Amino acid sequence: MSQMAQRISRHLSVLIDRTALVSAPFEFVTLDGVFPDEVYNELLRLLPENSYYRELKHSDAILANGQSARLQFPLQHANITRLPDSQRAFWDEVTDGVSSAQVQDAWRRKFRITLEQVSRKPIADIKFRPEVTLFRDLRGYKISIHPDSPRKAVTTQFYLPSDDSQVHLGTIFHSRDTAGGYHEAQTMRFAPNSGYAFGVSPVSYHSVNPMQTGDKPRDSLMVMWKYDRGPLVEGFKSGRTQVRALYDRLRGRSPAEVGEGQYE
Repeated sequence: MSQMAQRISRHLSVLIDRTALVSAPFEFVTLDGVFPDEVYNELLRLLPENSYYRELKHSDAILANGQSARLQFPLQHANITRLPDSQRAFWDEVTDGVSSAQVQDAWRRKFRITLEQVSRKPIADIKFRPEVTLFRDLRGYKISIHPDSPRKAVTTQFYLPSDDSQVHLGTIFHSRDTAGGYHEAQTMRFAPNSGYAFGVSPVSYHSVNPMQTGDKPRDSLMVMWKYDRGPLVEGFKSGRTQVRALYDRLRGRSPAEVGEGQYE
């Protein structure tokens, strides 16, 4: 692991340990200063252009014209190699830092109660596999209320705006009453170098309000800590990811050919 990756890993794991756990409406934390300041500034400067992302085909994201309002760039090494030389090493190091064993252990300590309750296993027997992805959400995007897939153990999202003009775009956490209705319990601020994480459970309900015409693109980095289902299943998934990255590379989707503003 590079020095920068180690620094990100240490910084984030210390932040996780010292951040207070909130228990209602479900277990979550709100993070400030996710990355060292100079790393965050570089992260904003080196965000990939639109043409390197691919559309996420999800019902909440599909617009009337058939395009998706959510773009994704999986931070897998095979996909990162598609980026210009000036960006590749940086994103490899960021990925290594936010998905390190040190950070994983910090999340396991933080959400131990939820993890053991949901999996019905002692924490020592629970293993994760991280999936790191950059997302770029555009006008029209929304997230309906849902608790997240039971495949996920811990959901983390690090917000990447350049200023405070997008604070209204944060994720909303919900509680549910006995009649089946939802109530807004906590709203995150989409603020620079901030984020949140929660232990995924049947009651971890969350959403995002629809983005409006005047909203700038909503950039974030998500690390999905999923339950490890063993080498056979995970090996197949890894192979499928590698094939998709190769397909993207062979398509030759470069900024010059596609155009940065195609989804704007």
